[in-house]
Amino acid sequence: MSSRLSPALALFPLRLFLGITFVYAGIQKLSDPGFLHPGAPTYIGTQLEGFANGTPGGFILRAFAIPHPGVAGVGVAITEILIGLLVTVGLFTRIAAAAGMGLNFLLFLTASWKTSPYFLGPDLVFAFAWLPFVLAGASGQPALDNVLEHPPEGLVRRTRLGPVTAGEIAETSPASTRRVLLAELAGLALAIAGIATLVKGNYSPSRTLTAGSASAGGGSGGGSAAGAGRRGAASGAGASKVPKGAVKLGPASRLPKGQAATYSDPASGEPDIIIRDSQGRLTAFSAVCTHAGCTVGFEGGVIVCPCHGGQYSASTGEVIAGPPPAPLAPKKVVEAGGQIYAVPS
Repeated sequence: MSSRLSPALALFPLRLFLGITFVYAGIQKLSDPGFLHPGAPTYIGTQLEGFANGTPGGFILRAFAIPHPGVAGVGVAITEILIGLLVTVGLFTRIAAAAGMGLNFLLFLTASWKTSPYFLGPDLVFAFAWLPFVLAGASGQPALDNVLEHPPEGLVRRTRLGPVTAGEIAETSPASTRRVLLAELAGLALAIAGIATLVKGNYSPSRTLTAGSASAGGGSGGGSAAGAGRRGAASGAGASKVPKGAVKLGPASRLPKGQAATYSDPASGEPDIIIRDSQGRLTAFSAVCTHAGCTVGFEGGVIVCPCHGGQYSASTGEVIAGPPPAPLAPKKVVEAGGQIYAVPS
């Protein structure tokens, strides 16, 4: 006689996935050095403005989150961690799942609204993934909710604030044990949030290069958007390698390895981004996100869009995450004579 897995147990891996993912999402926000730093590509205030722009849920963000972006960002991160912990251990599962579903649905109406086609946006999928647990909780699964229907004596003793006798154990309400466990998990969520904040490190802002006068001379120089650029000669003779019409952006020393800067495209005036990798090579791309036109930035070794979470490769400009439909347009830059130049395209 073959045993069959019950539908409830079949949903258990999904519950763990949702819970662990929400804990990770909260940690990821708080451990991001730019999350609470105005001007950073991933600053929560910039993200909220992008989420609210032209979306049906934008009025909620403008009313409650945008006026206090730091409070809203930290609050959401801690809430995600707490929801994730509750769902993972199966405590107040239906309530926690409803909160997770509501949060993902709000993100669908804001952050993922402009994703096309709609099924590429993760938030709507997450909202429906929460639905079975909103309707049925963790019934039939390993969960504290099920254990607390008839709590074991050891758990009752541990969650009582004062001494407990054998006679009192039978009279102890499961609700009181649930409240104590909820308080403990809330404290754990705050501890995780605090640790994530402490280990985030310092934020290194992107630099801005200002276009100056055009250079003279011909020939092609080092870096390009394809990553084939090389550092030019640091002598006066290097100026002869600058293509005619190239515009000086600034000293090469202002852009160390592993850093990026933005500048105005000499042909269109639109923002561009230039990146020097760990080997000293230069790459440059349009800084206009191909998804919704937001200005991208450089953080954590990738090009990121603060509006809808798009990510691009810093070496090729190709899309590596999020909703952007196309890579960033490559731009050409040259390093010669100790200066960096932008070549109009």
